[in-house]
Amino acid sequence: MRAWVLCLVFVTGCRAFHETAIKQRLVETRFFQREVQRPLPEVDSILVAHRLPSPRVWCELCVISAETLSTGARQYCLTSHEEKMCVVAKPAGPGTTRFEALEAQHSSGQVIRALWNLLEPQESAAAEVADADELAFIAADEEAHFVSRWSFAVGAKVGAVVSYDPITFTFGAHAGFRYWGSNYVIPGAVIEVENMLQGARSLVTSSALARVELALWSDDNLRFVNLPRVSFMMGFGPLVGFGREVALGGRAVVGIHLIHLTTFLTPFFFEAGFQAIEVDGQSASGLRVALGLGF
Repeated sequence: MRAWVLCLVFVTGCRAFHETAIKQRLVETRFFQREVQRPLPEVDSILVAHRLPSPRVWCELCVISAETLSTGARQYCLTSHEEKMCVVAKPAGPGTTRFEALEAQHSSGQVIRALWNLLEPQESAAAEVADADELAFIAADEEAHFVSRWSFAVGAKVGAVVSYDPITFTFGAHAGFRYWGSNYVIPGAVIEVENMLQGARSLVTSSALARVELALWSDDNLRFVNLPRVSFMMGFGPLVGFGREVALGGRAVVGIHLIHLTTFLTPFFFEAGFQAIEVDGQSASGLRVALGLGF
């Protein structure tokens, strides 16, 4: 019964985060799904009038560049509050224009809001509003059509094991894989190898850790080999110690990984947990904390 309750809380929490993320980009989604009620020549004249006067100017919406494509469409690269994004505008019908985002590029809700507000202020304001049923429907649709993806996990760390025995200092590395099974669940596994220093002795440990990470998929992850921006990690597995004799124990960890909070990599992680192992008659069990760099 408790397991079912935990699963329900987990799913409900992840869905709530997913719906919040959808709400944040709802304007962008709605903008690209509709036709702007202005002909392309009028749109072009409005945007060209907002050319960026200087690279150092901060503006609500400015056009960095505008060019005509071979198809007759217009491509605009825009900036708003230091965020940048490129879009393509095509004639959609008599007196209407449809915008499309360029594939494999970083999207910006800030730019889209500023663009739509410039062209259609009333429609832009209305697009900010969404009810719970609509958010739930969009979330369910995205989850149903999610494409599973593989990624990797690799990093180096230093840490300590604190117990009633002499404190144990550790340094080592891990390597393994991640698998995006859904929009927000990432199972995976890593092999860890660490050198443990306890008093005057040194020993090596190795563990095979099964992990699951909670994160929210963003198309921005495609630029970082499917690595999540931020993830909360849980894992457990056997721990093997190599001293004069081989010893078997176990390790359980929780942690947070900060991989690419901005457009740049920030590969930092923190782990805490508990391990239990006794090597050559001396314990190296207790609370374990570690800081690391990696993915």
